[in-house]
Amino acid sequence: MVMLEDQDGDKQKRAVPRQYLYDMVFGEASTQVEVYEGTTKNLVQDVLNGYNATVFAYGATGSGKTHTMVGTSSNPGIMVRALNDIFLAAKKLRDNMEFT
Repeated sequence: MVMLEDQDGDKQKRAVPRQYLYDMVFGEASTQVEVYEGTTKNLVQDVLNGYNATVFAYGATGSGKTHTMVGTSSNPGIMVRALNDIFLAAKKLRDNMEFT
């Protein structure tokens, strides 16, 4: 959790500090694998069990959202990794389940 308190000279003095709660924070040296495994990998089984899942990237222009979601051909992002895991799991399960 990050809490921001207004300074004494602030014109918009708030009685309560602003609070921001994060599930996970990654540093600039984090790898695509670390981000995928920390945020999205567990959702793959949920999708295969029939649940919906959403991964949302938010940030300023140029902050790395596209790189995180798509990546490159040699270093795929979380969307590519998730789809790959879904298709690999579906291939293994195709004898017992039907997927559309």
